Amino acid sequence: MDYRLLLVTLMIAVCCCCGLPNITRPYNILVFLPTETKSHFIGFKPLLETLVTRGHNVTLVSPFGLGSGGTPLPKYTHVKVEITENVAGTMDFLDRNSLINRLPLYMVQLWLGPMITKNAVDKKSVRDFVLGDQSTFDVVVVENFFHECFVTLGHKYGVPVVQLLPFASNPRVSQWHGNPYGLAYMADFVAGYVAPMTFPQRVQNAVAALFNTWVNRLLYMPQQRAIMDEHFAYAGHEDRPDLDMMLRNVSLTLVNSHPLIGPAAPYVPSYIQVAGMHMKPAGPLPMDLKIILDSAKHGVIYFSLGSVVKSSKMPREIVSFLLSELAKLKQMVLWKWEDDQLPDLPKNVMVKKWFPQNDILGHPNCRLFITHGGILSLIEAIYHGVPMLSIPVFGDQTHNSIEAESRGFALYVSYFELTAEIFGSKLRQILRDPRYGEAVAKASSIMRDNPTSTIDKAVFWIEFVVRHGGAPHLRTVANQLYWFQYYMLDVIAATMAALAVVSYLNFKCLSYLLKKISGGSKRSASKVSKLNKKKQ
Repeated sequence: MDYRLLLVTLMIAVCCCCGLPNITRPYNILVFLPTETKSHFIGFKPLLETLVTRGHNVTLVSPFGLGSGGTPLPKYTHVKVEITENVAGTMDFLDRNSLINRLPLYMVQLWLGPMITKNAVDKKSVRDFVLGDQSTFDVVVVENFFHECFVTLGHKYGVPVVQLLPFASNPRVSQWHGNPYGLAYMADFVAGYVAPMTFPQRVQNAVAALFNTWVNRLLYMPQQRAIMDEHFAYAGHEDRPDLDMMLRNVSLTLVNSHPLIGPAAPYVPSYIQVAGMHMKPAGPLPMDLKIILDSAKHGVIYFSLGSVVKSSKMPREIVSFLLSELAKLKQMVLWKWEDDQLPDLPKNVMVKKWFPQNDILGHPNCRLFITHGGILSLIEAIYHGVPMLSIPVFGDQTHNSIEAESRGFALYVSYFELTAEIFGSKLRQILRDPRYGEAVAKASSIMRDNPTSTIDKAVFWIEFVVRHGGAPHLRTVANQLYWFQYYMLDVIAATMAALAVVSYLNFKCLSYLLKKISGGSKRSASKVSKLNKKKQ
């Protein structure tokens, strides 16, 4: 009996510490993440695992599962999606002349976005689930990585929708919820510049917003509707609202952003910033790595270009000069290298196909992170207080890198501008100048200073949506306005018209008065002239 009492007491204490309300019943939660973007899934995984450990019945449609070591979690159903060669696998991101590197992303996404979505749903497991599943859910959670049509699952099950954004909010998504995107002070999340912006940059920012909204509705959204009609033809789909309306009715948006990694910006109440959900204290290292990091007199540098860009695919001449510059350092270098071997390794460079990134960055002897500038890597480096040398390649990586440099805890050089001199110079600058370490230590302190954990905040809001059957009270009326009403163009036009009328009337009155005055003067002069003539 004492043991049971102790267990109950411990559970109550844990709930109180978490700051989460006790759930009255387990919720049935559908998490629809069929896209083969593992880096995105890594960012969401701790949230999903927390929902499961909270006692909810989670059904996950994804190529990737929860838990570790192959141990399934309780009350967790995994609809495993087949892994095929995805769109990213067909692109050479390291080729300067590839289409994704030659055109702005706001143009590329007009065709790439629907391709990613179609690739995700055009699989037997997804088709069978969408068309055949008869389960009952309380909420549907989807990722909006160019996946607008996924919101139709809320209609299928008649429940609220929560969307996960793997990056910062942007006009493409914000336009449906009246979320502000101030073009004068909020640079597009894939732009090669940050605020404050010059006049040419603000022009570019306006063009990007134009593509992400008006052109998006003309060219991109019809493709999303076509995918929805083809792949989400479940029973009763004939009666669903238009895709625009379903997007406006999304109850909650969890945004993978933070004021330290993006601009401080206003958000509508239904947009919640949750960057860092995947963060956790450093765990124990494998013995070989523990020995290296513990014994590194001058510290360790960790080098990884993420899960999409492969270091092993870089041209040999670039690899050669990178190794040449790294060999000049006193620090030990751990390089994530996806091939079986890397010839002519310097003594201070160790390569492996996989490293426990979080645990390495969290080691006190990690001096520098050479990264691609991906959002999750950026968050991890800030969380653990490690300065960065960023080598961005595509997507939002350049913008993330410039933002980090502007805040003083990183330097960056584009992969396509990389030379031995630039790479070596920036390496030595970061390692020798303590200001980078001080800046990221300050940023780490800010990121960790929260009234509640980011995971708990995200879980609370998902449960909140379920408890109240949606969250229409969090929506702004702005998403019910026409674009010209939102920007007050009708008011401005009416005001200008009124001013024009008043100005015209004033002009006519003034002209009339001047004419009268002028006419009166002429008549007086004429009378005086006639009188003078009579006197003569």
